[in-house]
Amino acid sequence: MSAISTTRNVVAEKNFLARHPLIGFFMLALLISWLLVLPSLFFGIPFEPFQTAGAYGPLVAAVIVSAAMGRAELRSLFSRMLNFRFGLGWYLLAIFGYVFLYLLVASLSGAPLTQSLAKKGTLIFTLYLPAMFTAYIVNPVGEETGWTGFALPHLQKRFASWLSAVILGAVWAVWHLPAYFVPSEMGSFNLVNFIFFVLLSIFVRIIWTWVTNRSNGSGIVGVLLHASSNAVSLALIPALLPTPTSDQLALSSLLLLGLLFIFALFILTSTRGRLSYRL
Repeated sequence: MSAISTTRNVVAEKNFLARHPLIGFFMLALLISWLLVLPSLFFGIPFEPFQTAGAYGPLVAAVIVSAAMGRAELRSLFSRMLNFRFGLGWYLLAIFGYVFLYLLVASLSGAPLTQSLAKKGTLIFTLYLPAMFTAYIVNPVGEETGWTGFALPHLQKRFASWLSAVILGAVWAVWHLPAYFVPSEMGSFNLVNFIFFVLLSIFVRIIWTWVTNRSNGSGIVGVLLHASSNAVSLALIPALLPTPTSDQLALSSLLLLGLLFIFALFILTSTRGRLSYRL
């Protein structure tokens, strides 16, 4: 072994981030993102620019920790985030899966889905797809480079896939906490609502972890799933359907949680908790 290699190994052994990459990543992702949104929280400045900046906290954290672990890990991170090589079916699922999910929720909640689709069904192509691949893909690139590109593979090296998804979902939910203190975002903090969001996040991450593993571990599919979720819920559904009442909104939220739970449970049982992970 060369002197240079020996020196690198010694440095790595003394490097906290290299020895504890997951702890280091989660701490940095939370710290960077929360610091970036503080001006909005304390001074009432519009949240959106700081929200976008905060969304890149996980990316910055992933790059810092990967660099601390060595060039090979940094190359591996970028390789996962530039991996477009997975089947067409997974692309279609990532892009249109949430469209069908939200339309199913709308149908079960009693929304006038048939009439709305007859009048405005083309919005799926004229509004949703352009929105997904422009405004709504910006933040997921920052988030999923960290969550899907870095945290998920490292979690699955240490824990069972189902537990990795649960841990990631819980941390992801906690990462969103500042948005609960911005009225225009998730509203005032409420323990029941936050528990609901934690459960939602865990079910989502179980499903996304399965799709990611089936897509050759690509971080791109995580970006697409995240962008699709935001574009459907924030752009397509409000434009396609009438504004729901508070009761309809509550019912829709429960139906969404229930369907995600059913899908997550089916995936867990059919893969025996491995979520199709391959070493």
